[in-house]
This record gives sequence, C-alpha cells and structure tokens, in this order.
Amino acid sequence: MDELILIAILIGGYYAGKKIFGNSKAAGWIGVGLAILVLAGLFASSLFLIEVVLFVIFTSLIIRWTHNYFAVSKEIRAWRRAKYPETSPYKISSDLTEAIYESDDAEPDIPYNRVSAFNDNNDILTENDGVIPIYYDAKPADNEMAFREFGTLITTKGVLYKKQVEDPETKDSKTKSYIAETTVLPFSNAYKVTFDEENDVLTVYYANRHTKQLSECGNGKLLYKAFTTAINNGWTRNADRILKKTWAVQEESLKNIDKVVKKAEKSAKIQEANRLNTKSAMLSSSHINTLNQQFKTQQLNARFGASQGHGVAAEQANWASDYFKGFNPSAEGHSNVKSGADRIRQISGEMIQTKYYASARSGVNNFLKKGYVNGNGKLMTLEVPKDQYKEAIGIMRKKIELGQVPNETNPKNAANYVKKGALTYRQSKVATLSIFDRDSTIKIQGKEVQVPFAEKLVVSAGTDFLTGAAAAAPMSVVNFVWIYANNRWQGVDRTTATKNAMIGFAKPMLIGGLMYTVASQFAGSELAMKTAAKFGIEKASRDVIAKRTMGALTVVVAVGPDAVNCLVGKISFQQLVKNTAVTGAGMAVGGALGTAIPVPVVGTLAGSMLGGFVAKKVLDHFSEDDSVIMARIAKQEFIEVVMFMPLTKEEFNDIAQTVFDPKEAPKLFKLMFQNGGRDREGIEKSRKYIDETLENLVVSKFKARESFDDEIIEAVRDEFGNFEMAAN
Repeated sequence: MDELILIAILIGGYYAGKKIFGNSKAAGWIGVGLAILVLAGLFASSLFLIEVVLFVIFTSLIIRWTHNYFAVSKEIRAWRRAKYPETSPYKISSDLTEAIYESDDAEPDIPYNRVSAFNDNNDILTENDGVIPIYYDAKPADNEMAFREFGTLITTKGVLYKKQVEDPETKDSKTKSYIAETTVLPFSNAYKVTFDEENDVLTVYYANRHTKQLSECGNGKLLYKAFTTAINNGWTRNADRILKKTWAVQEESLKNIDKVVKKAEKSAKIQEANRLNTKSAMLSSSHINTLNQQFKTQQLNARFGASQGHGVAAEQANWASDYFKGFNPSAEGHSNVKSGADRIRQISGEMIQTKYYASARSGVNNFLKKGYVNGNGKLMTLEVPKDQYKEAIGIMRKKIELGQVPNETNPKNAANYVKKGALTYRQSKVATLSIFDRDSTIKIQGKEVQVPFAEKLVVSAGTDFLTGAAAAAPMSVVNFVWIYANNRWQGVDRTTATKNAMIGFAKPMLIGGLMYTVASQFAGSELAMKTAAKFGIEKASRDVIAKRTMGALTVVVAVGPDAVNCLVGKISFQQLVKNTAVTGAGMAVGGALGTAIPVPVVGTLAGSMLGGFVAKKVLDHFSEDDSVIMARIAKQEFIEVVMFMPLTKEEFNDIAQTVFDPKEAPKLFKLMFQNGGRDREGIEKSRKYIDETLENLVVSKFKARESFDDEIIEAVRDEFGNFEMAAN
C-alpha cells in the first residue's frame, strides 16, 4: 500500500513539474526530483529541506509566470503591429469560405431560417450589415423530440457551438432531460489559436489575456483553419472597427431608406386621398344635381324632340364656347321670355339672340321682326351660323341703310350687331342626332343627307362633353385650390403639388363631361325611348331619362375603376370595399354640406373631404391599405437584397430613389400586388417580384460601371514586353 502511495506522489510530481517548469520531459523529471526531496524531508523531519523545495517551486512559478507574461505581451504586440492587407466583411467572407470548403461544389446553401433559430439571439449572427453566415453544420439529437439542433455555426463575427448535455436537475431522475451547452468563440481580439489534434482541443487566445477552449466538437480542425485565416488576414484585429463603420453606414442608409419609404408611402396616400376625395366630390348628390340641371337649362327635350331642335343645339354649343372663352354666360333660352335673350354674357352684360335659319336673310329678317332689344332700347347681338356670318353682316348693313335697325344709322356698325356662332348650320342639325342611333340623316335644302358616326361624335357628343365639362368647371377650380394647398401643407414640393392639383382640376371636368355626354346622348336616342316603352314608361321625357342614366353612371364611376382593378388583381377585395366605403361616405357628406352651405361648390368639396377622411381613418383600424403592405415588403426586401451588395453610395441611393420614387412607387406597389397578394402565399409572390426587380437594378449598376479591359490588356502587354527584354 505504501508503495502505491509513493508511486502516485512521484507521478504527481512529474506532471506538476511539467505544469510548473514547462511542458517537457525534463520539467517532469525536475518535478519528480522535488517530490523526492519533499518526501525525504518528511521522513527525516527536516523542515529546512522542505523549505528549500518550496522556495524553488515558488521561485520557478514566478520566473515562469513572468516569462509567459512577457512572451504573451510580445506576441500581442506583434499581432497589433503587423501589417495586414485591407479587408472587409465581404473579403473575409470569401477568404473563410475558401479556407473552410475544399471546392466550390462543397459550398452548401445556408438555410437561413434554421441558422437564425440555431443562433437564438446570440451575438454571432445579427441583422447588421457585414455579419454573414459562412458555415453551418447542425442537426437534431436522436434522443429527444425537441425542435432544436446541435452543431457549429461560423459567421464573419466568430463561431457558435452547441452540444447536448444532460440537465443536472434530472441527473438522479428516471426521466432524463437535456439542455444545450453553448460556446461562443468571437473572432474579435483573437491573436493566436492552437489545435491539439490528438485530444481534439481547440484553444483561442485573446488580447485581453483570456483563453477559450472547445473540446471534442468533431470539427476542431475546420475551426482552426477559420481562426487561422481570420488572424492572418488581420480580421480579428480590425473586425470591431470595420463592422462598426459598416454598421454606421448601414444605420445611415437605413435612415435614408426609412425617409425614402415614408416619402413614397406618404405620396401614395396623398395620391389615393386626392383620387378618392375628387371622386367623392364630383359624384356627390349636389354636384350631380348641378349636372342634371343642365338638361333642363339646355332644353334637352326640345333639342332632340322638336322641329327647331337645331336652334336649341346651337344655343347650347354657343353657351359652352362662351364659357370656355371666359365670358361667364348664363343660358336664358329655356325661360321662353318673349323677345328675350338666349344668352347673356355676365362679364359685359351683352345680350345675345341665336338664330339658326336655313339662310342668313331669313335669320336677320326674323331677328328684326321680333324686335330683340335690350333694356336701353338698343338692338341685341344676333348670333348666326358660322357659315352665314359674312352674308349676315352684309344684310344687316343694308337694313341699317334702310333705317330698319332701331337706334342705329351707320352701316359700318353692322358687324357690331352680328356674331359668328360656334357651329355651322349643318352642324347645328347634326347636333340633334344621337351617337346611339344608326342610319342618322338630316335635311339640308330639302334633301336627306346621311350623317356618319364620326361627325355625330365630334359635333353632337362634343357639344354635350363641353357642356358637362363647363358645368363641372367650378368644382374643378375649387378642387385645384384645395389639392394644391393640402399637398403643400403635407410637405409636397411645389412642382408635384401643382401636378397633383392639375390632375384634380382635369378629372371633374373630364368625368363630368363624359357622364353628361353619355346621359344626354342616350336620352336623345330612339333607343332610349324604345327602352323606356318596354318598361312601361312610354311618356317619359328625355330629361328624366337623362337624370336616371346619370344616376346609373354615378354608381359605375364610383365603383367601376376599383372593381376593374380588383378583377385584374391590382387591388384586393378588401381594398375595393374600403375604397367604395370611403367614396360613399364622401359622396353622402359632400351632398349634405353642399346643400347646407350657401357657397357654391365649396360646401360639397369640404363635405366630401370630411366624410372621406373620417371613413378612411375608421377603416384603417380594420384593414390596411394594399399600398402600405406592399411598401413594407419592398422595404424589407430592399434591405435584404441591396444593403448587402458592394455598391457605391451613389449607386445605392440611385436604386433607392428609383424604387421608392414618390411618383412611381404607387405603380410599383400595384404591380407587386398584382403579381402576389396580401394573404401568406400572395405576400411571398410579391416578395419574389420585388426581389427580381431589385436584383435587376443591382445588376444594371454593375454593368454600367466603367470597364478597365483596355487598361488591363495594356498593362499585360507592358509586362510581357519587360519579360521579353529580360529574356533577351
């Protein structure tokens, strides 16, 4: 028994000597010798001998610690002062990949979702730019059903290793459970790495004099290659500085992206608000009533039903012409006041009587016979067909010479009493025809003349379009002012605000003109009368039919465009319902305030804005706009695809501006939705669409870069020439 204790003490002395005096056999034998001296001192009861041994050990420890300290300091200084090549996260990523994988074919695709779950919020893998996963080898354990993996992850920040170990709390339990033991080996500040292949032990030495070990991980040699590469390339020394700089640039880029995306979202919302508010205002009951009033004012029944309908059509065309010339005319013909004016120019007070007869002489004679004079006894202005104008002036001149014109004696003033109409006599006849009827004819000089569809479209429908546009013009002007002011209040630049306002100005006149045209032309057709008869409304007047048609058109315009966009996939059904509700609320409140507020148009527009705004705010809590969802996806994919690309600042900003351009972004969001959707599967398709768009933009930037092919060839030729001279 004593012999075994002696052998144990000597073996202990051997390994203690290696530990104290250095990892060598000589150090071990020194330890054995010191152990023998200690034993001898104990047996001889000699404290001096023991004190000598302890002094030698203590002195040796101090010498060894001092030597190691300065040796390590020297290694750390050399590491810090070494000249390393310029590197970057992308360069070290490439270098690590080359060191770890033996060939390009061996490089597997990194399963990002699995890697993210494996990382589990560790610092080795973050969402920051420059932190790139390089290697992943992990799998679930066979002895448990938990959804977790054990193995190794290498990124540009370092190594994360997880292994399964038994939970100490269940050590004595019949039911065993397991936990994950995690080891993190960062690249930063590592100046040396060693690998004991025999014992599978990896040791990493850090500049703060700490060491970390990883044993029996199964791929220590691979990790050794990774750390060796990172150290030799200067990455471990410069990683923190480079990554912080990269992250600072990323943070600034993200701020810029946020600004650009928010600007695009705001622009999309402003454009959508402009569109819905304009639609609500121009389809409100008060504005539709304004259009409907024109059917009576412009004498729709007489135009399409009476023998003198061409004269009424001429009055309507001339009123519309005067309106757009800025004379602010009022139509008076519908009042049927005896010897009254057909139109009064409110700007000048000029009273005009329209006479469209088969000949200029008949028109002038009838005008003078009826005695059309204004309040001061002076003759009104006679308006004649455009093609009879010169002849009518000549006839009027002769009438003055004959003394047949009240309060006028100078024949040279004849032109003052005759005005050229907007239509010719033939055109006034054509204006009584509907584009909905076929085989239309008119009588000219007692002959039946066939009228082609194109002429009816230009003259008859054109007259109605100008009338409807003129009736909608006050709404257009106020809408222009409101949109411009509202856009400027929301920070939109002057040019864009003006463009948006011009669109807001044009739409009410364009839509109003089209709606009035369709309603008037349909009501003026034989098709409409036959249709009314089929429904038992044989005595329906044309203006009543026109108003009912206008009601149907209001629904079509209110829902139609969004319904079509929904059918072709540009917006969702939720967006269709939401837009319809917002438009409907705007129309209802606009109609109510339009009637309550005495100021023309302003009440309607204010009510439409208020109703639409409140409805939009309420519905936003229940359903996001398609554009908001698509903008969020576009931002996420932009960060994923573009942020990690080696682009210059100018290239990066140019792509950001291209994708999130306030004018074009709404179109892009619609295309994204059209190619995907807002459910889970649709969102993935939308992601794929924007990914491809972004990738193409990045590729285009790379292709546009300056090529140095000629310089390279010239450099090679120069060097080749030098080699030739050296060989000679």
